[in-house]
Amino acid sequence: MPGDAHDAKYFIFAVPTALLYFISVTNDSLPPSAGPMSLLFDVWLVMSLASRLLDDALAGSGLTGDDFGMYSLLRRFGPVTPSQLSRWTGMGATTVSAYLKRMDARSHTERTPNPADRRSYLIGLSSDGVAAHDAATVAFLAAMHTLAPAFQPDSLDERLALQHVDSALRDATGMDPRPYTVIDDATGGIGEHTENRRLSYRGEPLNTKQERLVRHYIDFVRAQPAGDCP
Repeated sequence: MPGDAHDAKYFIFAVPTALLYFISVTNDSLPPSAGPMSLLFDVWLVMSLASRLLDDALAGSGLTGDDFGMYSLLRRFGPVTPSQLSRWTGMGATTVSAYLKRMDARSHTERTPNPADRRSYLIGLSSDGVAAHDAATVAFLAAMHTLAPAFQPDSLDERLALQHVDSALRDATGMDPRPYTVIDDATGGIGEHTENRRLSYRGEPLNTKQERLVRHYIDFVRAQPAGDCP
């Protein structure tokens, strides 16, 4: 910003949950920097672009990209307490509360007593919430498909790199570990779900386009609760 040597400048640091911290420092304390921008700035740019892609793809579904993330978290790992959502996402309690209020207004949540603590409750998706998530998942997968050609043979390497950044940011902010893990081993996988880097198939070899289509269908199947799969 223009001004004298004592004007304050603001840098934006991003954590992987879309919570932004604005730290004010004076010009006198700025470290010299003739090199590239920082890793945290890279993360902020990626986060902003991902939000734009998801919001555009989900327009008309009734959910924003951030909404879809919260619905996905609750569908896969709920019901959980609001405080656990905060510890997974890094969002403040008031931000999580605002999300849940919007979901409540849509009748997309169900609250049940927490058997481990009578003072709290568990939050999960209602049947209407599941239906809304199903409808938005079609648009979400379409957004994923637009990115797929950039990652060959798949996005495992990129996801492992992001997981490392995610872990470092959680350590720095004192947040809980994310509730799933991307694994790079002989079987591959995300949590208890398998994500093989090579598809096991006995027929004629698939070309790149065909293999990508199969992977897209696998992504769709993974998005469904285990009980909903045929």
